[in-house]
Amino acid sequence: MKPFLIVCFSLLTLAGCQLTTPTVTIDKNYQWLYQLPEEDYVVTATGYAPISSQLGNDKTTKMVKAIKASKLDAYRDLSEKVHGFKLSADVRLKDLVLGDEKMKASVQGVIKGARLVKSYHLDGVYITELELNLRDMYRVRAFTNGQTKIINSRYY
Repeated sequence: MKPFLIVCFSLLTLAGCQLTTPTVTIDKNYQWLYQLPEEDYVVTATGYAPISSQLGNDKTTKMVKAIKASKLDAYRDLSEKVHGFKLSADVRLKDLVLGDEKMKASVQGVIKGARLVKSYHLDGVYITELELNLRDMYRVRAFTNGQTKIINSRYY
């Protein structure tokens, strides 16, 4: 009986230690300034794909694959110009004699807002031309990634 009374007394004591003050919430209001370039800066890229070397049974299938390949090549070229590319090299040297030399380049980036300028075939090669206005790209990034500057903040 004595341990039961000790537990009840402890529970009543702890219940009296409960916080009774309400929590305070603070609302924030921000005003944002979106920083965009002042001028248009247009980057162009061209992609090429040979029609005859595409895999397919007929000329139409080869043409469709060449269209897709030239478009991907144009986007790769555009991404290379906007984001740059990573270059890694490996050179082997044995007894001060240059041996194997390996080089690898890779491109990684997201291109949003590119515009197709022209798509045509000439002398068995399909050509796609793209352009990207970097001001439009900055505008998209400013609204989606928060590339902004706070100009005023108020607390309520």
